[in-house]
Amino acid sequence: MLLNVRHTQLFYITTVFAISILSISLFHTFTWSEDQNSENGAKIQGEDESHDHTASNSVSLSDIAKANIGIKTAETDLRTIEKVAQVTGNIIAHPSKKFIVTPRIGGIVKQIHYKLGDSVKKGDVLLELESIDLQLAEIDLIEAVDQQKSLASKLTKQKSVFAKQIRLELKTRQIDYLESVSELQEQKVAYQNHRSLAITKTISVLEQMRFDLIKADVERRLLENTLRRIESLTEKRVSAKKDLIAQQAEYSKATNSFNNALRQFQLLGITDKTLQKILEDDGKTQILKLLEQEGMNTESGLNITVPKESNGRQALKYVTLIDEASGLIDSETAYKTAVLKVHANKQRALATGLSESELDTLAASGKIESFDDLSTDEVIEHYAPFMTSSEALEALLQTEEAQRNAVITLEKVRRKLQVFGITEKEIEWIVETGKPHSRYPITAPNAGQIVMQHVTLGTTIDKSDSLYSILNTDVVWVEGEIYEDTLALIHDSLQVGGEVRIRVPAYPDTVFTGKISEISAVVDPEKRTVHFWTEVGNSGNRLKPGMFADQTLVIDKYDDVLSVPLSAVVQDGATLIVFVESGNTYTKHEVAVGAKDDQYIEIKDGLLAGELVVVQGTHQLLRASASSDIVIDPHAGHNH
Repeated sequence: MLLNVRHTQLFYITTVFAISILSISLFHTFTWSEDQNSENGAKIQGEDESHDHTASNSVSLSDIAKANIGIKTAETDLRTIEKVAQVTGNIIAHPSKKFIVTPRIGGIVKQIHYKLGDSVKKGDVLLELESIDLQLAEIDLIEAVDQQKSLASKLTKQKSVFAKQIRLELKTRQIDYLESVSELQEQKVAYQNHRSLAITKTISVLEQMRFDLIKADVERRLLENTLRRIESLTEKRVSAKKDLIAQQAEYSKATNSFNNALRQFQLLGITDKTLQKILEDDGKTQILKLLEQEGMNTESGLNITVPKESNGRQALKYVTLIDEASGLIDSETAYKTAVLKVHANKQRALATGLSESELDTLAASGKIESFDDLSTDEVIEHYAPFMTSSEALEALLQTEEAQRNAVITLEKVRRKLQVFGITEKEIEWIVETGKPHSRYPITAPNAGQIVMQHVTLGTTIDKSDSLYSILNTDVVWVEGEIYEDTLALIHDSLQVGGEVRIRVPAYPDTVFTGKISEISAVVDPEKRTVHFWTEVGNSGNRLKPGMFADQTLVIDKYDDVLSVPLSAVVQDGATLIVFVESGNTYTKHEVAVGAKDDQYIEIKDGLLAGELVVVQGTHQLLRASASSDIVIDPHAGHNH
């Protein structure tokens, strides 16, 4: 801090001295111009001359004099005045822009391309090493690549053999399934034919049984009526007893026939209620309709899904009535066996990876799928998981395992080379050519200037050695510090991302802008200050690390304030004045000021908006006007 103050004082003294010399020279110029009464001279007017009060303390300059002084003006205008805090600091290198170059592998320095002070771009080769470790690693890479290629070729051949086995297995399963489906269709037709015949004959037998039952019932009833009549006549001694005995014999015979007919139905499980319905029916209702509530709901004990009409299903309950019952059972058994065979072959086909939809298509079209449209890898990917036992599969799995290990080994060698700093492009060159590098390049990690060099030709270096220091100053930090007692005042403006204006003595007319990047979380215990760092773009590299800098933080803003640039207001004794330009005449005005920032100052009284005030050359004009002892009334000649 003390060094900063001394530099500032020295700069101030030098500046004042230069201004004094220039003012004296210009003053002589003014005097010379007045003595010569030249048209291009400057004339100082006082109170004792014949001008009005407004013209006193004015300086008139010729164009040449204005050019010599370098007069510049600015307009009095309504502006935004900022409440600011001024903080000193210094330029430092950006932490992320400092680079230390270290090798990733040891070796001997064989060639140096850049030295201290040189500017480099990212990727420039700084020097070259000769490294045995690198060459050995590259040889390992070449061997690993050869091993991986050999296994890849072997794996390709084994995949081809295995894919052929898979296709053959899939074809075999399709054939077995298709044959069983065809056999099922044949057995189904045979069973349906037997079934139809059995139904027809069964219905015929049942109808005959009903006919016999009804006939026996009618005959029994008729004989019973006749018997009752003869019994009555016999009791009245109208008929002979022998007639009664004969009639009783006939009735008994008819009753036996009726009972036999009933027993035929009862043996089939027909209830008395159903038999009563049969006897009461007028003969127009089908026998199966009368029997539909009787018996079991399955066909011969088998549960086979086949097309059935209701009459057929009912008739097959009584299929044992006919001689063809055994043939139907045999046909049904064959059909059931065919169904089971289809199911078994379908499961085997599904176990090889074939889908339900593929099997349905096969059954419908009868076309065997060869799977030739699938590549070797696709066949293996889709169907290999279903191949539970195969020598080809075992060999393939072993080769795949060996190849995976080879790939892992190759990847380890590649990563080792990458750790050494070998680029992917260089690794590919080694793989393609099968040749190791003779030298290892050390490249610049980023653009910048070499500010330190720690290596010489022929040196043996280790991977932990520091070879170069590179500094990039396209972006720099300005380090500043805020005293603890002023933190409350600027707390809101001291935030990460807040804008800061920066000035350095080397470029007094240039304002650099930056944003706060970091703010210290602690107070310096010795200085009682809080450090902060502002990031500033430095594309022209004008800001050098080590420079002193003044930083301006905006605390508050006041809009629409009548103001002039700071350089327009100068101290004249106990008052503050400005020079107002009117043509080639510059008149001194006393002003009352208010708030100010690092660029503008508020004018509370003494000027009107729109007036042009001198912002460069004010000290020369003040010195030139010093011959008059009268301070002009700031309101004279103006409607302020």
